[in-house]
Amino acid sequence: MNKTMPQNLKAPLLFSLILGFLATQAISITNKKTMDLIEQTCRQSGFFALCDSTLRSDPRSSNANLEGLAKISVEIVIDKANATLNFIVDLFKNVSDPVLYRSYGTCIDSYGASVQRLLPEAIAALGSKEYATSRHDVATVATNVNACDEQFSEKTPFSDRNRLVHDLSLMSAGIIELLG
Repeated sequence: MNKTMPQNLKAPLLFSLILGFLATQAISITNKKTMDLIEQTCRQSGFFALCDSTLRSDPRSSNANLEGLAKISVEIVIDKANATLNFIVDLFKNVSDPVLYRSYGTCIDSYGASVQRLLPEAIAALGSKEYATSRHDVATVATNVNACDEQFSEKTPFSDRNRLVHDLSLMSAGIIELLG
């Protein structure tokens, strides 16, 4: 039995192998460029480790341009701010001390303004390429988080959440600033 391949099948097989290899390389180069964009962007965001892990954990980032990365980062701030607001509201339901009541109320107001007005405006401004407005709105969220934190003299059950929303907001503002 002859184990050699017929001559008429060698050329198409070789062509298929080369085409497959080139397609794999093209995908690899595209992914490397996107990952390089994430790394390059995050290095300039002021929060490299947080930015890098946050953007890489979102599958939409792998195909995004800089504006897409900015939008993704703001959407992540919206998610985290919303979760923190809901957490504070749940805690607020059990507060009876008048001073704590006012402090929690300030946090609810600050997060409410961020989630209901500032962050949606930031997304809309990104879409209309009003980058300065978008950056300002996202940075104001960090200021609102600080206003919440300043209500308390010691650590709260949501201090870590506040820090995350604060840092994500400034990270997003840094990414938006790269847009111009």
